[in-house]
Amino acid sequence: MPRLIKVSKILLDDPVSSLPGVGPKKSEALNKAGCLTVFDILRFYPTKYQDRRKTTPVSNVENGKMYLLRVKLESIKSYFARRGLTVINAIFYDNFGKITAKWFNKTYLTKQLLPNSEYWVFGTITKSANQLIISNPEVEKIEEINGKRADVLTPIYPSNARLSEANISPLSLRKLISLILDSIDWENSLPESLRDSAFQKILQALEEIHRPKSDESLHKAKYTLAFFDQVLFQIGVLKRRELLTGYLSLPDSTTPPRFECPYPLPFKLTNGQLDALSEIIADLRNNLLPENSETASPKPPMNRLLQGDVGSGKTLVAFLSMLHFSLELAPGFQCAFMAPTEILARQHLANFQKFFPQFANKAVIVTGSQKTAEKRLVNDLIATGSALFVFGTHALFQEKIVFRELGFCIIDEQQRFGVNHRRLLFNKGTNPNQLLLSATPIPRTLSLTIFGDMDTSIINEMPPGRSPVITTIAKSFKSALPAIKTELDAGHQVYIVCPLIELSDERDWISVEEAAENVEEMLPNVSYATLTGAQTWDEKELVMQSFKDRQLQILIATTVVEVGVDNPNATLMIIENANCFGLSQLHQLRGRVGRGSAKSKCILISHDDKSNERLEVLASTNDGFELSMEDLKLRGPGDLVGTRQSGLGHPCFSHRIPQKLIENARKRAFEILTIEPKEINDWFNIQMIRSFGESYKTFMEGG
Repeated sequence: MPRLIKVSKILLDDPVSSLPGVGPKKSEALNKAGCLTVFDILRFYPTKYQDRRKTTPVSNVENGKMYLLRVKLESIKSYFARRGLTVINAIFYDNFGKITAKWFNKTYLTKQLLPNSEYWVFGTITKSANQLIISNPEVEKIEEINGKRADVLTPIYPSNARLSEANISPLSLRKLISLILDSIDWENSLPESLRDSAFQKILQALEEIHRPKSDESLHKAKYTLAFFDQVLFQIGVLKRRELLTGYLSLPDSTTPPRFECPYPLPFKLTNGQLDALSEIIADLRNNLLPENSETASPKPPMNRLLQGDVGSGKTLVAFLSMLHFSLELAPGFQCAFMAPTEILARQHLANFQKFFPQFANKAVIVTGSQKTAEKRLVNDLIATGSALFVFGTHALFQEKIVFRELGFCIIDEQQRFGVNHRRLLFNKGTNPNQLLLSATPIPRTLSLTIFGDMDTSIINEMPPGRSPVITTIAKSFKSALPAIKTELDAGHQVYIVCPLIELSDERDWISVEEAAENVEEMLPNVSYATLTGAQTWDEKELVMQSFKDRQLQILIATTVVEVGVDNPNATLMIIENANCFGLSQLHQLRGRVGRGSAKSKCILISHDDKSNERLEVLASTNDGFELSMEDLKLRGPGDLVGTRQSGLGHPCFSHRIPQKLIENARKRAFEILTIEPKEINDWFNIQMIRSFGESYKTFMEGG
């Protein structure tokens, strides 16, 4: 239990404006930084700690090391070095020697530091021409802390742009937090039912994280607060699940019976596909009211994420679930399949009609490029229910389309759509089932957190006959020429992907135009075409069909080919300026080859002389889930799942979170919401809402 100091009682829920020394300006700055209460300030955790528990005489310091000195100020002065640079020099001394402290542009120190006063000075020592210098040290007047050093590690806080605007430095923040800890009334900061219980560990950890007595106590505090933050996030996730589905429940972890696919296919589904399909069908079936039952009630509509690596067969699983839903489980109900690009939407329709020609007349497509007469015909088919399977792009919700009975929405490449986009589509039906597809594998720990309100299915194996793509790194397009010629001589085709359409003055990246010039110059007898987002749909379709029909040997494109272009004869992917793409996007692009039986290659061209860790990771493995773990380490969750995820600013993401901790936190969150007394439930709900800050409303709406 933290010690109780009752000098002037401070409670966790007190507004920051009530703190000593916090005037209107500081209070406003703290509020803008997300600190409304004392509790919020204490949740500014240190990023590292320094051992300042022992002082060292000036005569014993060594070059390049950090020391805490107890010294008196002899003199201080400033001088103008050049425009924008003022140097402050101060001479400190103890019984054993003198040392010069040096700061830049901190002119306020000349008034703040007083000769003959005693100070704690902490920083790194430099020895220069028999002179000791300590550059940009931290300085605290000894009288302010009663001439004693607390027997704890010193916390170091990160800089914060919003706090800096009000001149609240990391040192000022440390002093403010120290003031709070000296005067807080821990006991009365919790509701009565939480006192003298296991919940006290939260308060103990809050003090220990800022004033750790040892590495062991610090480790315990970090674990406790990581668990607490994760519990708050999972409470939010469960409340969001309740809001979206109408039920407060944990995602289903039971294994459903294996679904036997009744539709003839030219090949056998993998076990991963069958497992995912079985889970989806079970969800869809459970959502329907049982026949001849007056008491049984359905489960909430399906809310499921289907993950799978590039080429694992997610789309076919989605097709089969659509068929079974509209033909067997809910006859006459319609399915909407939304894709991020027209290329991909049309390819999905073509593949659906190829796999299931007997239902081709029940499938239509809605895109923004359709002519008025075609739109009118398609809209009529949807409104009357003649079209059961409706493919499309954003036009599915942007156009004035009325479904007769929309019961199942599938969103492909879900991370490319915003929350409002998905909601607009769902609103076309009455609480329809939803299935989100993602070819960007997400680590289990991150999936449990960000998509914790959804059930998750994973296809973790590839169809038989797929060879892994061999990935190498090259310094120039010229060095990739031998590989290009080898593939072309074998009758295969090649992709060349560039980050830009046209030459740019702002970025020194290879454009599609430049790549086309290189191909003309170095491969003069090769047939090629370009494909970019700037072309019309008719132009894109002509290029893609020509490439698929092998009339073109090379396709030069932007990342428009990241999804939607499927050509088993393409066996080489060249990616220009590969270092400017994220790991997940590079993996997606690489997935355009290796779709047939022939061995395929991917060459990552980086014109940078320095080695690139991301490219080396990609070259080392074809496992998308392994890559996603590396991407998470290198770039963080925001880049991995898309910045549209509003919950990514939550404190739980400041901790390393093992999977078991997340699973336990989810269970504990469910217990708090369903078993614990109302006072405890209410307290945690309040802390949960505060922990999300400004993003709470968006998060609860599904963002």
